Amino acid sequence: MRKIITNSLCLLLTVAAIFSSCRTRQPDDKARANIHFPAKPVEEVKNEKTSKKLPSVIEMKDRHGNKTIYAQTEKDQDGNSRLSVQLKEVTVTARMKTVPERFGKVDVDFIVSVPEELIDRRWQLNLTPNLIKGGNVSEFDDLVISGDAFREVQDKQYARYEQYLSKIIPDSLFDKHFVKTKAYNRYIRNYHRSEFIRVYKDSIDHAGYARYRSRLVERYNYFNDKMHRNRSWLKRRMSFPKIKERYEYFGRDTIHVAAAYNKRYQQIAGISPMFFMLRDFNTSHIQWKYRKEKYNSGFINDYRHLSIADSLHIKTGFLKKKAIDKNNALIKNKQQVFFKLVKFPRNTHARLDTVVYNKGKFDYYYKQELMADEDSKRINIYVDGYVVDTNQEYYLVPSSDTLNYMISSMIQLLDTTPRYLRKVIERKVMSSLKANIGFKAGASELDINLGDNLPELEKVQEMADRITGELEFVVDSITLVAGCSPEGSFATNMLLSKRRGESIRKYLTGMLEGIDNINQIVRAYPKGEDWQGLSSLVRDSLDSRTRQGVLDIIAESSDPDTKEIHIRQLYPGDYTYIRDKLYPKLRVVEFTFYMHRRGMLKDTVYTTEPDTLYAKGMELLAKRRYSDALQILSEYNDYNTAICLMSLGYDTGAYSILESIPETANREYLMAILAARMGREEEAVRRYLLSVELDPAKRWRGTLDPEINRLIKAYDLNKDDDDENNNFED
Repeated sequence: MRKIITNSLCLLLTVAAIFSSCRTRQPDDKARANIHFPAKPVEEVKNEKTSKKLPSVIEMKDRHGNKTIYAQTEKDQDGNSRLSVQLKEVTVTARMKTVPERFGKVDVDFIVSVPEELIDRRWQLNLTPNLIKGGNVSEFDDLVISGDAFREVQDKQYARYEQYLSKIIPDSLFDKHFVKTKAYNRYIRNYHRSEFIRVYKDSIDHAGYARYRSRLVERYNYFNDKMHRNRSWLKRRMSFPKIKERYEYFGRDTIHVAAAYNKRYQQIAGISPMFFMLRDFNTSHIQWKYRKEKYNSGFINDYRHLSIADSLHIKTGFLKKKAIDKNNALIKNKQQVFFKLVKFPRNTHARLDTVVYNKGKFDYYYKQELMADEDSKRINIYVDGYVVDTNQEYYLVPSSDTLNYMISSMIQLLDTTPRYLRKVIERKVMSSLKANIGFKAGASELDINLGDNLPELEKVQEMADRITGELEFVVDSITLVAGCSPEGSFATNMLLSKRRGESIRKYLTGMLEGIDNINQIVRAYPKGEDWQGLSSLVRDSLDSRTRQGVLDIIAESSDPDTKEIHIRQLYPGDYTYIRDKLYPKLRVVEFTFYMHRRGMLKDTVYTTEPDTLYAKGMELLAKRRYSDALQILSEYNDYNTAICLMSLGYDTGAYSILESIPETANREYLMAILAARMGREEEAVRRYLLSVELDPAKRWRGTLDPEINRLIKAYDLNKDDDDENNNFED
């Protein structure tokens, strides 16, 4: 009986052990991943990375003596990232950090600490750093920490999916798997063979035709020669030579026998084929097989090669359509099969995807570069995430503490003093406008419907309305100067120019009748032939070797009428271009509006007003839009321009500007930064100490800028402050 009870108890314990082993451990509800600042500034960590190879474990010590240990992951023989050592406890010392902005960018760094409670061999931990900037939240690349058992399950799922993908035939192997290659190649060979036989047979036929024609032509020539000999024999038998001699002697046929003999000759020659049958080679007299169209020309090799398009079209008849449909179905279902087989997809955008084989706390040094903008004065970062186990159970991880970053920038040293412009206001002002108003050849009457006259006159109307609509101005006079091209005589053109100007003046007074005393205000002046304008047009638009010759003729002080004649005679080609293309541009009217400011007595007044363009540049600079700000501030070359150049990395240009401005604490401090960047440490130290002497607050500022902070540590520049603090504590 005791034995039976003992066996039953063992069985119950075994079942309980099995069920307990099958159940996956859940993460502690209070366990969370946290973040904190590195014990050393990011610049020192960066210098250590670049100066020597990092060991697998890094120990850092801050100014309070707290030690922080960071681990470096390494690759195992299977290519997986794994942690090499266990990590000790990390001491959190602060929740706020000041980081510098350089060249329009900010480097933020922090340590992601994962407690032992969130690491299990059957779990995967996914952590996402979140950036809060300007009220918006954005995500950094994830951190993925997997247990070895979880990664094994994940790899098996991907192996099954890869096995599915291996069934898909790629395009590079399409012909091998989906084309009946043997049948296709046999078809192509048969095609080429049939084409070769066809062309070969055609060439044989042409060769036979050539031999046949040669023999037939030779035979025809033989019979034709014989026919001509027979006709000559017949003429001799009928005494044609004697008749010819008699005819030549008397000059005429005295016995009228020539006509009779010729008629008889035609009768005899027309009876027997031996006298009239002329054999000629034509299609109606040759064998039937040589009467085809192809024999009318010589042999042409019309062998029809298969093009790529022909081959593809032929290949469609030899495709394995069922196999292609099956392969297309596999391709179509790839995504569906992936979600079915792979329950734990890999994070392709993760910054870290590692496998942890040992228990212990996990720390990761995270660094991110951000572009500076108007919302970069202060940013916050926190980490959240989730845990997933091999049973597809998901658990949210509580959010970490929030780290606050204060961004120090050169723009904190801007000179915000308002900038003003000295503006000169003149009592009398003028505004001019050119209008292309055309006239018919030799006519002086204005036709508003001719060419573009109406829109050109509307331009004058709009300008007048704009001037009179502004109560600031009073119109004193409006002058119009009408010019013309050099066709015709100079005197005629001057008179024509005067009449045309008067015609336009009359129309303009009617168009601007709302202006007081418009008849006295509008005045017309003739310009005549505009040789000076023609010279400018020739210089700018005439592209020929003779251009200088034309300009020399125009510049002559001779009679204007002879100038045009000389151009037409010496340079006819250029004259045609000038007459057709340039002369019309001379037929313009220049309108000038003379005004004065209403109520203003002095001729000149000087005022000051804010420089709005400079203010716009400063606004862009404050928003850290350095490139846009530089396009405006580059014209000023002042202190703020130097800060803009520094922010973009143009150190030499910024240094030369700062050298030319008076000495201040800010100037010396900025020049110390520039000297440090350019490798002149002695000058940098001297200028920094001078800036501190002028403004003691620069000691605190120096710890925020990496260039100065490095000098402070290297030369112990703030030692006096530390000594004073120690004496105060004593």
